[in-house]
Amino acid sequence: MSRSTPLNNLPNKSAESGNAYDEKENELVKEILQEIDTEKNPKSSQQQAMLQQQEMARQQALMAQQAQQAQQAQQAQQAQQDQQELDKHMTEQQDMHQQMLENQTKEPVLKSQSMVEKIIDMAKLPLIVGAIAIIVSIPAFTTMLEGLVKSKASLASYANIIILLVKGLIAGGLYFGINKSL
Repeated sequence: MSRSTPLNNLPNKSAESGNAYDEKENELVKEILQEIDTEKNPKSSQQQAMLQQQEMARQQALMAQQAQQAQQAQQAQQAQQDQQELDKHMTEQQDMHQQMLENQTKEPVLKSQSMVEKIIDMAKLPLIVGAIAIIVSIPAFTTMLEGLVKSKASLASYANIIILLVKGLIAGGLYFGINKSL
């Protein structure tokens, strides 16, 4: 289909005035240029559209590849964490097994003790507590503590409470020291 303008449709300079003729001529030139542009632009706009579609497809492929790589990295990291947890669990199981074996080896030693040794082991702590109670309840010890506390007038009214607290602290310290040394 031709988009040309027949010659008889072209304005005649002699028939029209100069100013109006120039305006019509400018309009005609604009129409011709528009026709040329519309004939060329569809091809170039189609090419641009195809290029844009290709670029978008390439970008989508790149994004899909990046997403796949990120997912693979995340899966690898999760697998590594799972392996670490499994290793930790296995180590804990081995430690517990080792402790059970150690406890089983200690039990026969306790069973092999004689009856006298068992009685001494069981009576050790009560004997320590009894000895400390005897030491703390000696009247001379109480008198000495009263003399120290009553020498200060401000503490004299609280002498009984302070003496009980001091005796308790001394008894606790003796028990701890003796128990750790045995």
